[in-house]
Amino acid sequence: MKKVLGILCALMLTALSLLSASAYDKAYQKGDADMNGRITIDDATLIQRYVAELVACDGFWPLFTADADNNGVVNINDVSLMQRHLAQFGTTLTQTPDGNATIAQAAVTLAYAERGMGYLAPGKQIYRDVFDLTIGDDDYMRSCDRFVCTAIRWSGADDNYPEGHVGVQAEYLDEHPEKWLDLFQGRFLSSEEYRYAPPEGLQPGDVIMEYRASDYRTHTAIYCGEGLIATIYPESADAGYEVASASYDDTAPQCTYWYMSSNYFRVFRCKQYETDSRYKNALQ
Repeated sequence: MKKVLGILCALMLTALSLLSASAYDKAYQKGDADMNGRITIDDATLIQRYVAELVACDGFWPLFTADADNNGVVNINDVSLMQRHLAQFGTTLTQTPDGNATIAQAAVTLAYAERGMGYLAPGKQIYRDVFDLTIGDDDYMRSCDRFVCTAIRWSGADDNYPEGHVGVQAEYLDEHPEKWLDLFQGRFLSSEEYRYAPPEGLQPGDVIMEYRASDYRTHTAIYCGEGLIATIYPESADAGYEVASASYDDTAPQCTYWYMSSNYFRVFRCKQYETDSRYKNALQ
């Protein structure tokens, strides 16, 4: 058994030596769970909550980073070990790719890395935690409108963004031009024209609103852009995902392709984030 463990450790160390600078930053980020630039006891608590889903998404590396003493539990001993492991990288993480600094960042962080992972899934633990803190007691966690609301509130963009349904959110966006810019000035874009590719000018964090009162099908999602999704989830870098979304009753938030299923859609952009959001630091 010791021999096997020795071989495994050697393989891990070899993998460490081959990691790129971006992977170093990713490793530091996983270790520094509270993103304060230091590895502390608070990190062990936070990492414990996310380690299971990270293993499912990212393979053995996040588990190795979190459970540094390899006993199957993230504890106080891991803190000093992680600090030593990460110190060898000689890097300081100046910009963490995931988190909730923006609407897009929040959306991708809350979403599963790959299309299909959210189907009949409970949602990432961090999404369930943030949902409870921003929306609370609600039966529609797997729903496009609730997901968009959760990401927007958690990012600190708009504390009053309604939970849903989609029609209520569409009315809210129209009623608050001081907060939300109608990117195409009231014009409904045809989904036939933009079925598989977004119109020019979209930016990460833009809210896609597939809603028209006369249409039965409604949907909302957040445009995040390929670059951000690829940065947060390198394993999805070649998938071409541009959007984070969920679907009523059957799909938890996940990264996916741009695809317009309704006849018409609009796009809204937050003009001004809250100066003192009550949700921005909900997890701290």
